[in-house]
Amino acid sequence: MIEDLPEIREQLTSHWQAAALDLVKRGFRPEAVFETLLTVGLAGHVEIHGKESTADKLVAVAGKLSEQVRNELAAAEEAKGSTKN
Repeated sequence: MIEDLPEIREQLTSHWQAAALDLVKRGFRPEAVFETLLTVGLAGHVEIHGKESTADKLVAVAGKLSEQVRNELAAAEEAKGSTKN
């Protein structure tokens, strides 16, 4: 698993970010760059790990994003309440 090799994950992340930024600088819309990057990545994940594992991964990511949204909403509500005093 890649989690066992954090230095490789960091290097790959840096390279993917640079590649995406280069495509945006070449005139591609960021939405298109990241949507296709995600689509290609998911297709590769399915090839390597299978559909069930990919679905499980997507559910886990969606859960993390939902939790982040809930935390951000709670923080915004708390800040809004703090500024009323």
